Amino acid sequence: MSAKELLRKAVVPAVIAVAFAGGFLVHFFYQRWYPTAPAAVAPVSVVTAASPPPAPIAESDVVQAREVDKIKELAGAQAKIRGRVYRVGKSSKSNTYFINFGPSRAAFTAVIFASAVERFEQSNLAPKSFEGKEIQVTGEVKDHPQYGLEMILEDPAQVKILAD
Repeated sequence: MSAKELLRKAVVPAVIAVAFAGGFLVHFFYQRWYPTAPAAVAPVSVVTAASPPPAPIAESDVVQAREVDKIKELAGAQAKIRGRVYRVGKSSKSNTYFINFGPSRAAFTAVIFASAVERFEQSNLAPKSFEGKEIQVTGEVKDHPQYGLEMILEDPAQVKILAD
């Protein structure tokens, strides 16, 4: 190996190292002498639009419980459903009442969960007493994929007994 090749092998890496160190120092001192101002952060507030209250349901808008197709169209909306209660069932596991307006699963059903049963009983509206009576229920209609058309009753004011 000649002296020239040896010099080239030693000098070239040294020059690269010096250039790197010089660039690093220039960058370091530049940032020190000209610091960047922190980005101004503007406060952000999120305001959700309040949903408008549901429009009152007129008496003419009462749907008969046997009109399943009309009730299906009302899924997701507030409605008044009227009909004779076919059967009132109670789940022994969850203390939930199912107020059925027809014999099949396709019929409309009002549901009173255990958390609301006490309110109904305190208002002298025991769910079991609805059986055979004509009632009107008011609330949001849901088309549950597993249980079909239903309305969750949480307040006794949602039920009006019309006839025995």
